[in-house]
Amino acid sequence: MMAPNLLSDATRDRIRALAERYPTRRTALLPALKLAQAEIGYLPSDVIAEAADLVGAPHSAAWELVAFYTMLLAEPEGRTRVVVCGQLPCALRGADRLVRELSAGLGIEPGQTSADRSVTLEYTTECFGACHRAPMARVNAEYYENLDEAATQRLLAELKAAGQDRGHVNGDARDGGSTR
Repeated sequence: MMAPNLLSDATRDRIRALAERYPTRRTALLPALKLAQAEIGYLPSDVIAEAADLVGAPHSAAWELVAFYTMLLAEPEGRTRVVVCGQLPCALRGADRLVRELSAGLGIEPGQTSADRSVTLEYTTECFGACHRAPMARVNAEYYENLDEAATQRLLAELKAAGQDRGHVNGDARDGGSTR
């Protein structure tokens, strides 16, 4: 059974054209999911099914990709995405404390999005290459480094203010006050 059409005709056409470029249509499933997510912002069940149908792949194969790749989002994210690095240098310098304080201050656990969709909190083992300024977090595309307790509280204040005015953080807490 075909899923209802939630994607625009333009995106559906792009996915079909993409699938034609592959010797096996279902090989286009990952790029098709990326195109669908680019249009919708995330991948609700019906959109996952629609993308799978367009390339002739089983829905289960599409769900496997969504479950495996962190870049594919089955749930909507907040306008601001906070990702705390948990690699060894950050861990040794307080990443666990950082994520606990952010979690408590935001009222959400890692992997969750606030009810108003203002912020998503994540804790990752992906290294952001800022080991010399640990612990750190990436807020959208900006790095916030040397996040000691005081800098963490400033970051929380920025995140809360951004959520209230529906904007993005302004970067005042980017460097925990340490020298470069």
